[in-house]
Amino acid sequence: MRIAIIGLPTSGKTTLFDALTGRKEEPGSYAAPGSVQVGVVHVDDGRLDVIAGVVKPKKVTKAALEFVDIGGLFSGEKPSPEAVEAMRGADGFLTVVRAFQSDAVPHRKGSVDAKRDLEEIDADLFIADLDIIERTIERLSASVKKPTPTQDEERTLLALLQRCREQLDTVGALDRLKLSANEDKAIRGFQFLTQKPALLLANIGEDHLGDETAAVAALGDRREPVLAVCAGMEKDLLELDPEERQPFLDDLGLEGLSDQKIVQAVLEAVDLITFFTAGDKETRAWLIPRGTTAVEAAGKVHTDIARGFIRAEVLLVDDLQQYGSWKDTRAHGKERLEGKDYVVQDGDIIHIRFSV
Repeated sequence: MRIAIIGLPTSGKTTLFDALTGRKEEPGSYAAPGSVQVGVVHVDDGRLDVIAGVVKPKKVTKAALEFVDIGGLFSGEKPSPEAVEAMRGADGFLTVVRAFQSDAVPHRKGSVDAKRDLEEIDADLFIADLDIIERTIERLSASVKKPTPTQDEERTLLALLQRCREQLDTVGALDRLKLSANEDKAIRGFQFLTQKPALLLANIGEDHLGDETAAVAALGDRREPVLAVCAGMEKDLLELDPEERQPFLDDLGLEGLSDQKIVQAVLEAVDLITFFTAGDKETRAWLIPRGTTAVEAAGKVHTDIARGFIRAEVLLVDDLQQYGSWKDTRAHGKERLEGKDYVVQDGDIIHIRFSV
């Protein structure tokens, strides 16, 4: 799963990327338009530790999120094709807005106003989607007048895109447009930016630690979840050895770094859940969209497993911990057998029976 970190210049989005991924370079060192940097963040999950403690595998693999920092976005210039492609290819956004004062890094508009900046980002995403919709509607409106083998499909798509345009005009975004499974599939290839789920992050200064609610409230009534973090401080603390870091955390009244808090908030915002596979060779956590079926989850592990799917054997973490082994958990009637259409639940431990 890939999350694009987006924001206006000097919002601190690159500093946040560094704080999450552990990158150790100066902010702005790759801020050139079109530059794309990718970092991987592993997801801490106590349930994986519990499973590994029971199974004792040779290898334990955490779930991972890819974060992408894209240079030159929302700078007042037309973004490069590479930047737009990186945004459209993301599964969701982590949108950073500036909520800190700094004489050393002045805001390009001369004042800090997080709500104003967020509205500017909203407008740019809106325009990008509207441009694609209107150009496609124009092309299809001419095409459907000619009898072709795909005429009916084009008429259906045209009507759907007209609905999308109406939704943009009235709501300003496509993320709450109700679509059938077929309709969602029909427009998936457009990768509309306003259809993507997002977490908003108010990047506050150290002087506002402990008053995060004010920074969140300043963004107004938003449809997206909002989090307030001081990215600069997080990056500085990350660069310290753990022994040196703890006194600073204590002075600030913090239990630890915010990286995993941000990761969990992202998972909730984009509606990802975790399932586990538990083998002697490897025990692993996997991220999937909520609503994923057992056969789709099997394909996440390996396409051959999905192709030869027979059934899914499902356990709960608490049951495995209580009985100490898969065999004993099964003996106590806690194993469920599920078919292809079973909707995987967060925390399921799954063993797929398959034949190819």
